[in-house]
Amino acid sequence: IIMTMTLPFATAPMVGRIARRHSFLTASRSSAALIALEKSSSSSAAIPSVAYSSSPSFLANSTLNHRQFPTSFSTRYFTAAQTIHPEIKLYQYHICPFCNITKALLSYSKLDYKSVEVNPLTKAELKPWSGDYRKVPIALIDEEQINGSEEIVDSVLGSPHVQKILEARWAEECSDDDENSMTMQQFHKSENAQKWIRFARDDLAALLYPNICGSLSDSYDAFGYVKNVDSFSTLQKMSIQYMGALAMSFAASKIKSKRNITDARASLHEALDKFESEGLQDGKISYLSGVQCPDMGDVAVFGVLDSVKGLNAHNDAIQLRGGHVKEWYDRMHQQVLGEEAEH
Repeated sequence: IIMTMTLPFATAPMVGRIARRHSFLTASRSSAALIALEKSSSSSAAIPSVAYSSSPSFLANSTLNHRQFPTSFSTRYFTAAQTIHPEIKLYQYHICPFCNITKALLSYSKLDYKSVEVNPLTKAELKPWSGDYRKVPIALIDEEQINGSEEIVDSVLGSPHVQKILEARWAEECSDDDENSMTMQQFHKSENAQKWIRFARDDLAALLYPNICGSLSDSYDAFGYVKNVDSFSTLQKMSIQYMGALAMSFAASKIKSKRNITDARASLHEALDKFESEGLQDGKISYLSGVQCPDMGDVAVFGVLDSVKGLNAHNDAIQLRGGHVKEWYDRMHQQVLGEEAEH
């Protein structure tokens, strides 16, 4: 059972590229004019846990339900002629940090998408069509399969369609002077953005894992989300929650051993200390980007932290910790989800 349940999650380089990763919106499809500028996810990481994707997102307990980042987007950014938007279907585990990095970007980019919850025991939702690839997230963008969070992020941000949306947003929200402006290069490829993307994927996601499944009880709670997945039968929900709890607890012990973690909570807060002091400069800047708009580093860290919303680890890392991390999180919640965070 444990061997079956230790699920790998695509963390980036190890994801298989599917040809034409940026083809979901070609230049011709995105040529319609943009108008009215109102305010309007190295190689795949195999983290043994049930419900992740390129960055472990751990959503659990019933309060998370079928929680999904809001995807509605005002059509004021588009002309009447540009009515066809990319059809995006995201196959995910609800408590996967890597999946949540992907979802955070889709929401920040104001792209509508449909999420499909994958059964971590059977992966039946993937078997009919995904080939040999059995990790999440997998995106179908206009029927093109893209495997892994980092590949999906690259495809989304490589689309002229999305670039126009983001550039329009930044024109509204950021200063237009060179020092404080935001560009696609700065958003995703700058040294600073890449540093914090790696922090989110390689460090923060892994450290959150033993904090949400350090015991069988915590692991069981982490799978509480299955109670609200309508596509799962009652038997499937019970199996996922009980077997998943066992597998995740076992996997957490392996991560702690590999990283020489003796105190999971202390290790997590050490990472948040680094994030606060080096990233946010002890509150001197609003976002990791250093300007008035977040960059992909902000989005990635937010996706990982938000993935554990509703669990004790989230309450400890955000609400109880407070300070600059909580203030940043609240700002990012508004930026990504378009609403104030509830604490």
